[in-house]
Amino acid sequence: MLFPTTMMVFLLMWIGASPASTGGGIKTSTFAIATLNMLSLAKGKDRMEVFGREIAAISVRRAFAVISLSLIVIGLGIMAISLFEKDKNLMDIGFECFSAYSTVGLSLGITADLANESRLIITAIMFVGRVSMLTIIIAVFRKVKSKNYRYPTEKLTIN
Repeated sequence: MLFPTTMMVFLLMWIGASPASTGGGIKTSTFAIATLNMLSLAKGKDRMEVFGREIAAISVRRAFAVISLSLIVIGLGIMAISLFEKDKNLMDIGFECFSAYSTVGLSLGITADLANESRLIITAIMFVGRVSMLTIIIAVFRKVKSKNYRYPTEKLTIN
C-alpha cells in the first residue's frame, strides 16, 4: 500500500465500529461528537446542538477522554514494541497496534515474527481496545460521592 492509503486505513481502524457492536476502535459516535464539538467551538457556540437536540456535556467529556486514552494506549504500545523489535519498520508496528486496538484483524505480515513480549503487548492492546481504557479506569478508581458544593470556575487560555 502507498503511504496515504496506509494512513487512511490507520484512521478508519482507529475510528472503528458503531456503538453496541462487537467491533473495536473509539466508535463512530465518539468521533462524530469530537468533530461536531470542534465545529461548534469554531462557530463560537457554548454548547453542542445536533438535529434539534443538545448533546450533554458529559458525553463530550467522555468522547475526548476516550480519544485521548486510545492514543496514549496505542502510542505506548508502539513505543514498547519498538524496544523489542529493533529490526521492524515503525509503520508496520504502528499498523499492528492500531489494528490490535480496533480488533480489526488486519496485519502487514509482521505478527508471526514478533517476539513473545511484543505479542503480549499486542494482546493487551486488543483487550484494552475492546473494553476501552476509560471503562478500565472507571473500574479501578472509586466513584466520588456527590458533593454539595462547587468551586469557582476558571477559564483557561487554550492555544
